[in-house]
Amino acid sequence: MSTRVMTKKKRTARRARPGRPRRDRPVLPASYSVPKGDRGMTAWEGARAMLERARGYWLATIGAHGAPHVVQQWGAWVDDRWYFEGGAETAWARNLVREPRIVMSVERDTAVAIVEGRAARVRSVPPEIAVRIATQYRAKYGRIFGYRPTPDEWEERGGFMLRPEKILAWDVRRFPASMTRFRFAADKET
Repeated sequence: MSTRVMTKKKRTARRARPGRPRRDRPVLPASYSVPKGDRGMTAWEGARAMLERARGYWLATIGAHGAPHVVQQWGAWVDDRWYFEGGAETAWARNLVREPRIVMSVERDTAVAIVEGRAARVRSVPPEIAVRIATQYRAKYGRIFGYRPTPDEWEERGGFMLRPEKILAWDVRRFPASMTRFRFAADKET
């Protein structure tokens, strides 16, 4: 049995798996009393499940005059990307053309996730991704709202995609111990 002491950085890096974001503590004012260690942190699997199951996503863009613009949006979280759709003439879509940095947030019961990243218009998506997006849309919005886009629609006309850079997640019942930051490695995709 090893009695070697591991630092937080080594422990976090050791737990990181390929294809997963790096998990650590966010930097907050001392008055929040966020613990130093990783005990009680939100698991990536829990944060991802909340993002996949959410029905209403709040999208914040930067308006033409620098003011925030917030709308509720439908979407699908697939392979750690958020896919959403809407008309190019909407204020938020015009904002994205000018400034791709956005914030998206979800809340489920007492759990919260805030996603920061960059969004862009995607003209089409691969067939296997289109099937997964359409499946999520049907499950979330089909029965209640009658909205059932087909995979072909996503393959042919695309939509928008948020590539996350950072996610903050926590559960209010376990705050501040549950405060967690997930950071995504920059990739070469455009």
